[in-house]
Amino acid sequence: MKILVPIDFTDVTENALKYAIGLAGSLSVESIILFHVVPSEKDVSKAQASLDNLEGKYKDAGVTIETHIRPGNIFDLIGKSAGDLEASLIVMGTHGIKGMQRIIGSKAMRVITNSETPYIVVQHKPYHEIRKILIPVDYTREAKQMLPLLLSLNERFRAEICLVPQQASDEFIDDKIRNNMGYFKSFLDDNGIRFAVAGSFNTKTKYKDVLREAGTLDADMVVTAIDPETDITDYIMGVEEQKLVANESQIPVMCVNIKHFMSRKGNVFDIMS
Repeated sequence: MKILVPIDFTDVTENALKYAIGLAGSLSVESIILFHVVPSEKDVSKAQASLDNLEGKYKDAGVTIETHIRPGNIFDLIGKSAGDLEASLIVMGTHGIKGMQRIIGSKAMRVITNSETPYIVVQHKPYHEIRKILIPVDYTREAKQMLPLLLSLNERFRAEICLVPQQASDEFIDDKIRNNMGYFKSFLDDNGIRFAVAGSFNTKTKYKDVLREAGTLDADMVVTAIDPETDITDYIMGVEEQKLVANESQIPVMCVNIKHFMSRKGNVFDIMS
């Protein structure tokens, strides 16, 4: 597999590179692609020199590192380039939601919603072994489509899966949540995957509740589904997933666009191949 790492020459994106190098120990990584977007063709030469310096800094990392530059809009190009370059995963650094971004929306979320490729979003914390993965489980049909992905993650990381179910006062929705939890438990049991059920979350306070449980469990990663049909203005207004991606505890978050995977052929969930 290939991992694409967007680089803007800040510490947080260099940390994303180091995180990707750490992942290479658990995944069958063919190469890591350092990807940079420039405003125009005239900026390519200077950016290439900076990318070459960064590549040289990690030449002894034990994995092949490549560089790629494209002129244009970062929001459009990261996801498209990941597909063009056949990257199976994007590891992206984010500075969190700061200043005006609280009004216009997280840059990370805007990029993610334009991509079919899964993301792991990291901040400044260094990589360490992934031993616990937290999964929020809601009432939707799409929740069950995460199950084959969990099998793929377990095959690579051998991590414990921690399920956090949604709360609901509506009996109809509560039944759907219980049914989904039943599917999760049966699937994980049948595949011999270690799991635990911990706490719960309210949709109105999902960020706070999930982050609390992640801290209590000492989770190394949170996996959340991103709905590509959610209008970007919803993210700009600050849905809970946006806050989760830029969480203050700096827990890495894997964002998976389930509906994009469902439209593909073959083993669409085996993102770590």
